[in-house]
Amino acid sequence: MKQLTTLKWLLKREVWENKALLVWSNLALAGVILLVTVTGVFRLSSSVFPNNAPAHFQAAGLNAGMSAYFNTGVIIFALLMALTMYSYLSGSLSQERKDRSILFWKSLPISDELVVLSKTVVALIFFPAMAFITLMVTMLISMLAVYVACAMHGVYLFNALFFNGNLWGRIGILFLTLPVYVAWALPTVSWIILVSSWFVRRVSMWVVLIPTAVYFIFAIVNEILGLAMNTSGAAYVLFSRVLFSVVPSNWMTQFHISEALNTFPSGAVNLSTSIQSPAWSLFSSPDIWLGVIAGVLMLLAASKIRRSHGE
Repeated sequence: MKQLTTLKWLLKREVWENKALLVWSNLALAGVILLVTVTGVFRLSSSVFPNNAPAHFQAAGLNAGMSAYFNTGVIIFALLMALTMYSYLSGSLSQERKDRSILFWKSLPISDELVVLSKTVVALIFFPAMAFITLMVTMLISMLAVYVACAMHGVYLFNALFFNGNLWGRIGILFLTLPVYVAWALPTVSWIILVSSWFVRRVSMWVVLIPTAVYFIFAIVNEILGLAMNTSGAAYVLFSRVLFSVVPSNWMTQFHISEALNTFPSGAVNLSTSIQSPAWSLFSSPDIWLGVIAGVLMLLAASKIRRSHGE
C-alpha cells in the first residue's frame, strides 16, 4: 500500500514537471485545429451546402468528408504524441543527473525501480490517454461546428453526427487498441529510458545511433563472412521494434500489410478493413510478448544503472 501511495505521488510529480509536453502541446494543437475548422466552415458560401439536394445524398457526402477529416486528426495527434513521448523519455533519467536533482531524490526513501516505473507509466498510459481524450473532444467539437454551419444554410443533418455508426465505430476501435499499443510500444519506451539512464547529453542521438551502428556491423560481418543471415529481420527488430514502436499502428507494417501482400489480391482487398481492427490478435503472436520481455529487462537494467550512478 505504501508503494502505491509513493507511485501516485511520483506520477503527480511527472505530470507537474512535464505539463508542456503532456498537456499544453495537445491543447495547443486542439486550439489550432478548432480555430481553422470553425473559421473555415462559417466562411463557406451557401453554395457549398445545397439545400435542394436529396437528404440522403447530403448526408452521404458529409459523412465521407467527416471520415476523412477524422482520419486526418488521428494522424496529426498520433505524430504529436510520438514526438512528445520521444522528448519526454529522452530526458526521463538524464535530466535529473544533468541538474543534479538526483541527489535530492536519492535522499528520499524511494526505490529506483519505482522511479523508473513511474516514468514508464506516464509514457505508456498518460501520453496516449491525453492524446486520445483531446483528439475525441477536438474532433467532436469540430464536427459539431460543421453541422451547425450546415443548419445555418438550411441543411439539417445532425442525425449524421449522432447516429454515424462508422464514426463511433472508429472511436471505439481507437479505444480498444490502447492496451495493444501499451504492450507494443514497451520496447521503444524501455530502450529510450535505458539510454537516458546511461547518457547525460545527446540522448536522442544515442537512441538512434546505437541500433543503427549495430545493424551496419551485423550487415558487414554477415557479408564478409558469408553467413547468409536475415538482415531484414535484424532491421525489423532494431528499427521497427526498438526505435519506432511508439508510433501508433506501427504493427500494421509487419502484420496487416505483409499479410495483404502474401495473399494478394484477396488480402489487399481486405487491407483497409484489417487496419481498422483493434489488433487484439497480436497478443497471440510471440513478437509482442518477446518485446514485452525485452522491455521489462531493459527497465530493470535502467533501474540498476540509475542506482549505480546515484551512488
